[in-house]
Amino acid sequence: MEKRQAYYLRYEIFSQRLKWTKGNQEMMERDEYDESAIFLGVFKKQERLVAYLRLLLPDKPFMLEKVFSMLVGTDHVIRHLDDTAEVSRLCVASGAKHDIIHCGFGVNSITLLLYKGVYHCCLSNAIRYIYLVVEPKLLRLLKIKGYPCRSIGPSKIMPDGVSAVAAMMDWREFETLSAVRNPKMLEWFIQYQQTPVEQQSPLPAVDLPHQVFA
Repeated sequence: MEKRQAYYLRYEIFSQRLKWTKGNQEMMERDEYDESAIFLGVFKKQERLVAYLRLLLPDKPFMLEKVFSMLVGTDHVIRHLDDTAEVSRLCVASGAKHDIIHCGFGVNSITLLLYKGVYHCCLSNAIRYIYLVVEPKLLRLLKIKGYPCRSIGPSKIMPDGVSAVAAMMDWREFETLSAVRNPKMLEWFIQYQQTPVEQQSPLPAVDLPHQVFA
């Protein structure tokens, strides 16, 4: 059931809204990478999926090696080792775009729960480095928020007209920097969440960027 919700949400965002993938009668967005991927999601009342991403482990090819190979700079060799994974298909349901959570160090978007999920999933699988493909403006936002992402190639305009850039992040560097710059955030990240996170009222109606990983 959860996987079907993920496919429906991906269809809403990537097929209908962004037009990155083709539509279909099933109204589900799926691809060859799903079979071996780890799915992570944020659920609200009635177990409704509102935010999602997937993690591709190093036992299978990454999207960067095929679909987004044009975003990899000539001076970067894809690190396809046991300590490296790829994050993709991050998306937030339209109705949850302004939802926020309180987690002890300020007000944050619900996508923070996804980032924490990826962190613990990587810890469990001895993953230190992650690859991602995002819009340049989201990459800048991630850096501002304390995630030391470094581009591995120039940004390019994709066939659909969207600008994209490939990046890589080191979780150990994230821990070191956060310990100095935002220790409360690091403490929250390290703590394994076993109880529901307190959800707050939606943010005021401002046009926040729609956070998406390819």
